Amino acid sequence: MCSKTLLIFICLVIGCYLSGKAQDKAVIYILNSDSTVIDTKHHLNRLIGQVELQHKNMLMFCDSLHQYQDSNYVEAFGNVHVIQNDTLNLWGDFMTYNGDTELAKVRNNVIMKDPQITLTTNFLDYDAARRIGYYFDGGTIKDTINTLISNIGYYYVASNEMFFKDSVKVYTPQYTMYSDTLKYQTETKLITILGPTYIYGDNRTLYSENGWYNSLTAHAELYKNNKLTYDTYWGSADTIVVDSLSSTASLHQNIHLYDTLNNVIIEGNYGEILKNNDYAFITERALLILVNESDSLFIHGDTLSVNKDTLGHNIMKAYYNTKFYSTDLQGVCDSMVFPTADSTVFLYRSPIVWASGNQLTATDIDMHLRNNQVDLFHLNNKAMIINQLDSVMFNQIKGRNMTGHVQHNELQLVFVDGSGEALYYPDDKGVIIGLDKTVSSTIKIFLEQKKVKDIVFITKVEGQLNPLFMVQTEEQFLKDFQWHIEKKPQEKEDIFKK
Repeated sequence: MCSKTLLIFICLVIGCYLSGKAQDKAVIYILNSDSTVIDTKHHLNRLIGQVELQHKNMLMFCDSLHQYQDSNYVEAFGNVHVIQNDTLNLWGDFMTYNGDTELAKVRNNVIMKDPQITLTTNFLDYDAARRIGYYFDGGTIKDTINTLISNIGYYYVASNEMFFKDSVKVYTPQYTMYSDTLKYQTETKLITILGPTYIYGDNRTLYSENGWYNSLTAHAELYKNNKLTYDTYWGSADTIVVDSLSSTASLHQNIHLYDTLNNVIIEGNYGEILKNNDYAFITERALLILVNESDSLFIHGDTLSVNKDTLGHNIMKAYYNTKFYSTDLQGVCDSMVFPTADSTVFLYRSPIVWASGNQLTATDIDMHLRNNQVDLFHLNNKAMIINQLDSVMFNQIKGRNMTGHVQHNELQLVFVDGSGEALYYPDDKGVIIGLDKTVSSTIKIFLEQKKVKDIVFITKVEGQLNPLFMVQTEEQFLKDFQWHIEKKPQEKEDIFKK
């Protein structure tokens, strides 16, 4: 092949390539206008009246148009309307469109509508090739369920996804959301939380930085820095799952709830709130704290629950393997019930309480609280109080019922009502002088510095004092004596031990 023939061949190849590239950048076709003015000075054509044009899969309409002669670029004025694929519609007062980049810039009174959503704004850029809409100076999106407002937004038409940034507001049938960053799936109505977000509804506020909310099913799952408030409660958990249709919520891992009205903290690793907040429970290292500035009471049970009585007051319960601890008060039982309305805690099934070094037992025990501290005990049926002197000597008092009075976190007075018996070791200036066993239907025991200071027998007194050398081993204990020191929580962490 000669050099001249080779040159012609190369030119043909290059010409075909360039022709193909030109076909990729399709020309904007003018389909209609009432009149046309050719402006040679500015190298443009002015089309006026019922202007209609087409570019690829888009039809465009406007009142007047500037078509630049040396480029694939137009400016549309007045009643601008764009239709793409017969499904997406754009309206505005003004638009520029570059046929080479397929970028439309629509301004003022902009409406973008497809089968999923309606978007209104004053500034919209639309990439027709990739089918992506972008607004940057405030926009509102509405569909059949939700309304979303933000300063910045992207709409990916092909995937039905929207991304919102900066001062995002969402209005759903169940909640109102304020967020930094959100994603919205326009078909499934799924809202994805991608930044700091507050969710308000029914006197309840939720905060999260990562999660999602299905506005069709009213189901939400929150995964990062989650916090909630409801009436007088606020709390947090690693994961919060809320189903508004069934009025239930579940909390997972590192749960912390604070009742500001009753000054109570509840913690655990799994919990549920049911029936419009009428019932809630927490398990997995569940902990109830009755907060007090000087000595808080820590209570653990396999399950902690809260429900409402007929008057709407909360009733808290700790049940199965219940233990509690404070510096001056410890105890174990099967279950505890705490009706917040009367500030009394009820202990059931083999309760044992240690107060100021004394072991208290009865069939049932209740404790009255003042400012979340015990100020009064009632030992009901088969009551017994035991005070240890050393490894073998125990002061013991039993009766049908007992009442214990507490001041400054110390047990100071115990009143025995009915069938009272006392077995104790009186001392004279620090020297134990014997073992006294006395029977009296009514007894008062005065304590000081966690020791029995004085015992007063009020009615039907019968008793005797024997020197220690005359006391037999079996005489050192009242009937039903049991010392349960191995069950006593010695420190806060012991309440979690089985």
